[in-house]
Amino acid sequence: MRIPCLMRASTVLLTVLFFSASLSGCFGNMDEPKPSAELSVPDELNSFTAERGQFYTLTVDSNVDYTVHRANGTFFVDEFGVLRDAMEMTFSPSTKSVELLVLDTELDTIDLKILADDQVWNGTIELVDSESMMLVDGRRAYDTIDMLTTSYNNRWCASAGPGGVNHEGGAAYEAAAEAMAEEMRGMGFDFVEVTRYDDDPDQLNVVGYNWGRINPDEYIVIGGHFDIAYAFTPPSGGTNEGANDDTSGSTVSLEMAQALAKLEFDHTVVAALWACEEEGLLGSAAYVAHLPENVSVRAYMNFDMVALNYPITPVTEPIIGPGGEVFSATKYDWTISIAGANQSNMERMHDWVGATIDDDLAYQPTAGNPITWQIAESCASDHCSFFSAGYPTFNFFSPGGDISFWQEWHSPSDTLEFMTAKAGGQAGMASGFNSLVWTSLDLFVRVDNAENFHGTWAE
Repeated sequence: MRIPCLMRASTVLLTVLFFSASLSGCFGNMDEPKPSAELSVPDELNSFTAERGQFYTLTVDSNVDYTVHRANGTFFVDEFGVLRDAMEMTFSPSTKSVELLVLDTELDTIDLKILADDQVWNGTIELVDSESMMLVDGRRAYDTIDMLTTSYNNRWCASAGPGGVNHEGGAAYEAAAEAMAEEMRGMGFDFVEVTRYDDDPDQLNVVGYNWGRINPDEYIVIGGHFDIAYAFTPPSGGTNEGANDDTSGSTVSLEMAQALAKLEFDHTVVAALWACEEEGLLGSAAYVAHLPENVSVRAYMNFDMVALNYPITPVTEPIIGPGGEVFSATKYDWTISIAGANQSNMERMHDWVGATIDDDLAYQPTAGNPITWQIAESCASDHCSFFSAGYPTFNFFSPGGDISFWQEWHSPSDTLEFMTAKAGGQAGMASGFNSLVWTSLDLFVRVDNAENFHGTWAE
């Protein structure tokens, strides 16, 4: 029979063809020569001037993967719209533009570097002030505190006063809370509620949620208390505006909220206005107690009495307050206190604050407006509700120096007019809010990006 011979011949022929094809490049994985890298950042497609507090796009043309090294004072925006704090990111040739958020930094320029194999591009971007509203903006914050102290005063907690009886039973507070819930819905949050706990019905917290892309059950929370000291509250007799304590903190929370609602994050954003802080941190404590079992808090940022801080400097001439008080301050100090994590994570948080203030925002405080940060616990405000449960906290406190604190704390003198005069006018007041919201946003991004970060609850 001839079939085996034919099979042997076919086998030999196929073997010859295989090796011939491999040598000719028709089969196999013959390496293609790698193209020479070509990289350009065309002048005609780019502006090398950027506005502080706005997004900036750099157009890049490369035929190979390229790596962008960002500068301090910026964050990358990834393909999902999430802000990234990595110092470098690599992009494929199909990505023709790189987006950055330029912070409202005091740097004059930012330097960017791009590497594509052996090709290097270095560029300097000049920074200019933004005339339009920035992502977060102290000017808009001033408008918010003006609105709150004009239209929503007497925000006394429903449980306040002897025997739990308060003027109007908290009706003015409830009306303000419902109004702010509508404001937050208009910001674009995924869900907004005024909490009404069956076992604690007076704790009408206003809470907005923007669900996280990757870890929706890990919350990053910001907040300040929305109630103010009711009449006859010690030590100074109560207030009906509570401009500094704590309409200022509510204002910062709302200014942060309008930006956080629009952006994407890996973790869930929670923006809150707390009820009944003046009665013993009742609103925030109720919120922590009612967190779903599967939820943890990655970090909490608290704003309480945050009216007068860098870059505001104390006025040089004494000011007479609404009750005849003489105000003459020497400094407006600002402290950021850290708690609620193990020592190594608290040290990370401490380093983040330093990097934010010194490197990204390049603030230059003086003896008249110092900025300090510390690892320290206190239960003077709502952050205590969170770190007591083992969650990491940042507490922002800048009351305007000892003189201002004691004049305004639970006092009829705690008015926006008096506070604005202490800031040297509306522009000064807005500048103080501006430094707070940009510092907070910078830290928020770092918390969202951090790996292996948690509070003592996990231990």
